[in-house]
Amino acid sequence: MIRLGQHGLKPPQIPRVVIDPESPWKLRRTFATYGGSYTMPPSEWRALLARAEAGDGMAEWEVSGRYEDGCKDKSGRVLLKRSPRKAAEWLKRSAEHGCTPAQNALGVLLGRRNSSRKNTRSALEWLGRAFRAGDTLAAHNIATTHRENGNLKKAAQWFRKSTGDGDSLIQLGIHYYWGKGIRMDAAAAVRCFRRAMKENICEAGKDDAFFYLGIAYLEGKGVSRSLPTAKKMLQRADIDGDHPPARRLLRHLMKISDYVSSPTKMRLTHGNR
Repeated sequence: MIRLGQHGLKPPQIPRVVIDPESPWKLRRTFATYGGSYTMPPSEWRALLARAEAGDGMAEWEVSGRYEDGCKDKSGRVLLKRSPRKAAEWLKRSAEHGCTPAQNALGVLLGRRNSSRKNTRSALEWLGRAFRAGDTLAAHNIATTHRENGNLKKAAQWFRKSTGDGDSLIQLGIHYYWGKGIRMDAAAAVRCFRRAMKENICEAGKDDAFFYLGIAYLEGKGVSRSLPTAKKMLQRADIDGDHPPARRLLRHLMKISDYVSSPTKMRLTHGNR
């Protein structure tokens, strides 16, 4: 608990619009969307399609991707229009022919909460095949599938199996910090967030790691409480202006900053009563 001088006043708690403690992994993020299509010569497309029709698993995987996003030639002429149905059909053929990335992608497709093709059992079967074949991303997706179906214990177990992946480390840290399906351990959570930054991780994932570290420093869980460090972490999370939760929390912390803006006002101290 943050103490505010002798008056013992507390700053406002983190609002649910910033993060919901019941599902703290759900963040309202801003991402650039990819709206383009593949570009390739018609002869190259025909050759790819011929290999796919002959049962080449990797070619089937690539054809699925072309149908998912559409494909044009260099002059802009449409070679094939987007077709989620055909993309899914080619994806399934590729998975059945042993293409590991396709097995992982098919598992994700079947496990999507709002998908008309949702089939959790089949999703986990395909993801399991991909994992056994060495696809490290499959463990993360298995964990996510279990979590979306309410099995937080299995979700945490699978995130632990994928700890070489920065994004999985962040998710495992979330489970530790809020005690979701695993014993609450804020110090372990902080270690996960810090380790994630050293792994091969996208910039959005790194931003999330800074965001959760900011919460830890704000609340003083797993680290010494520090409002300046919390603000520094949150500012880094929103460095590109694409992390609304961090930005909302920074604005929220302005209420706390008012307490320390002049010597005549109450001064923030650190530590527990």
